[in-house]
Amino acid sequence: MEEPIEAPAPSPPVQAEPPKPKAPPGSVFRSDVDRTVEEGLGYFLQRVAVEPELDAGRFKGFRIMALRPPEFWEGVDLKPGDVVQQVNGMPIERDIDAYKAFESLRAATSVRVTYVRGGAPRELVLAIVDDGKKPAKPAPAPAPAPAKPPASAPPAPSGSG
Repeated sequence: MEEPIEAPAPSPPVQAEPPKPKAPPGSVFRSDVDRTVEEGLGYFLQRVAVEPELDAGRFKGFRIMALRPPEFWEGVDLKPGDVVQQVNGMPIERDIDAYKAFESLRAATSVRVTYVRGGAPRELVLAIVDDGKKPAKPAPAPAPAPAKPPASAPPAPSGSG
């Protein structure tokens, strides 16, 4: 005789995460900027395909070829074909320049991208706003307590006599 097979216990219902709040128009959240900078320039460059734009052998900027994933770029007025020339007033021609501009976002209050679209110069400015999720920096270790001077000992009795 075969033993009855028990039905598996029902799994608890999956609760969808609440949708991530969006930054107000014309801004990005500080926590998103910090997370992107922490991930590194190499990781960021996986989200944007660029090629150097040259004119008579002179560097003019980086032409955006693709932006991925689209959700990451939502609300950002950049698109394929735009030629990015500066970030926060800093050149981006050499690797070290681009790295410095990227790292400058750690302390910046806005992201300012100077670019050309269809031959016309443009500027994208996004305020960096707090969303209350700024990663807490570890508190500095407390300074060691100053050493207390040894308690003064009563004078030793003299041993005369």
